Amino acid sequence: MSILRAVFNFFREIFLGCSHSRLTRIFTMQQKTYRVCLDCGKHILYSPVTLRPLTARELRRMKAARTGELKIMPVGTGSAALQPVEGKSSVA
Repeated sequence: MSILRAVFNFFREIFLGCSHSRLTRIFTMQQKTYRVCLDCGKHILYSPVTLRPLTARELRRMKAARTGELKIMPVGTGSAALQPVEGKSSVA
């Protein structure tokens, strides 16, 4: 019976990946807050304020901020982005 369970777990791991059910406590090292899966070793980043896992959007924003790709544009009173470009007809 244990052989069948081992085979089942093997194929489940291949097709579904790690379920990250066995995690360490939350660590904060080198300005990163995370937990580590004891089965596969993956770092799961957490918010240091709320102590909840970061969403994919938050991870992308953090990565962009670190590499300098994140540009925050101030919102002005003029709506230059909504004005039509000269030389192009707006009639379809």
